[in-house]
Amino acid sequence: MLKQTPEHSPDRFERRWLAEAIRLLEAGRGPLADADAVRMARLAGGTLEDRVLVRAQALGAREGLLDALRDWRGIERLGLIVVALLALSSGFGVALGVLGDGSRPVNVVWALGGLLGLHVVGLVVWLIGMWFGGRDAGGLLGKAWQWLARRMARSGPAVLLGRARTDLLAGAGLNRWALGAVTHLVWLLALLGALAGMVLLFMLRGYQFTWETTILSGDFLARLVATLGWLPGMLGFEVPDATTVKASGAGMLAVEEARRAWAQWLLGCVLVYGVVPRGLLWAGCRTWFRRQRAALALDLGMPDYLVLSDRLMPASERIGVTDPDHADTARAANRHTHVAGAGAPTVIGIELRPERSWPPTIAEGVVDGGRVDDRIQRKEALARLAAQPPARLLLACDARLSPDRGNLGLIGEMSACAADCRVWLMDGTAPDNPRLAHWMDGLARLGFESHEIIGDEGRALAWLAHGDE
Repeated sequence: MLKQTPEHSPDRFERRWLAEAIRLLEAGRGPLADADAVRMARLAGGTLEDRVLVRAQALGAREGLLDALRDWRGIERLGLIVVALLALSSGFGVALGVLGDGSRPVNVVWALGGLLGLHVVGLVVWLIGMWFGGRDAGGLLGKAWQWLARRMARSGPAVLLGRARTDLLAGAGLNRWALGAVTHLVWLLALLGALAGMVLLFMLRGYQFTWETTILSGDFLARLVATLGWLPGMLGFEVPDATTVKASGAGMLAVEEARRAWAQWLLGCVLVYGVVPRGLLWAGCRTWFRRQRAALALDLGMPDYLVLSDRLMPASERIGVTDPDHADTARAANRHTHVAGAGAPTVIGIELRPERSWPPTIAEGVVDGGRVDDRIQRKEALARLAAQPPARLLLACDARLSPDRGNLGLIGEMSACAADCRVWLMDGTAPDNPRLAHWMDGLARLGFESHEIIGDEGRALAWLAHGDE
């Protein structure tokens, strides 16, 4: 028998990650022996995706993928720590190489180019890659971290999970944002290392600054320094004036005020044009990735999942009114004993497919009662309706799914909490829908008349907003 391992309870994303790993495993090895897993999934109920996830978690526990998933998280963190340490040390080394030991004057033009040049080039390459690179974009440093994590994952399950994670994120267009976040984080740490190295060297060594040019004038360099120093100057960094810039090219190297101004100008430029942009891009990529990952769903249109649908949701459950209970239906048929609802018109979705968007486009003043997919949501929705009965209640159901005792009973209970109620059968106008007749029959037993069952979205929302059709 299959059993769940209590050591690791996967979150929402990890459950889909695990399902993708199981799909890849079966694509390579053939279908797994899953009689117990399928039985658990069907007993759990819910949508097709819910059942796929239950099956995958049961098989993942048996095949060692749950433990490997926890190990993979550790591998990712370790790889990121290694890359972060390399970035910090590299940034410090760049600062030391650019500034030197103080025995020779520092050419400010070369110093600024050495500190920010590669960063600017890398940023331009990342922007071009994000624009033209498609799903494989994200930055070389992010891909290097991904490669390092895969090299550290030696076991078969860990390698499979690495591929599954990449495929799952890439399929949703999220891999580029994950790699982008890592790329910008590495650059951010490298620039912070360079900034820390500059501060330490400026504190412990005395530097003199100069510039050299053959064809550029001192006035041009003075304007360039002033332009680049405008933003750092807004943050309080000192910027060399035109006199200091021109004098630095003529040998004014030992004046303390000039040395301090050049040092602060370099620090300000690295902070404003290096650290800040990378920090903002890292935060933006990370926020977007986490937000979109939270809404990630499996692509149930893939052939591997379509094959599972017939076993996880057999026709005996998906066609016809499943598990009818005439006593419950009879009790629910007393729905016409309505309360005098005075609350705002409300629309509620009942057990809709996960890929269906919600809410619909509703008029001002109409309340979105949310989707009801599980037992807790049912209790909460009924409590809200009982506390403030709406004047009009629209219950949206998916006509492509078969009605069962549970959702018909819920429709009866909810309709009794409103002054007037209509059932909106989404996709109910399709003439080839074999389940439409079962819906009409089940709703008729609840006491709904034909005009109270609406298949057209426009009519349903118009009734909800204005009342009489």
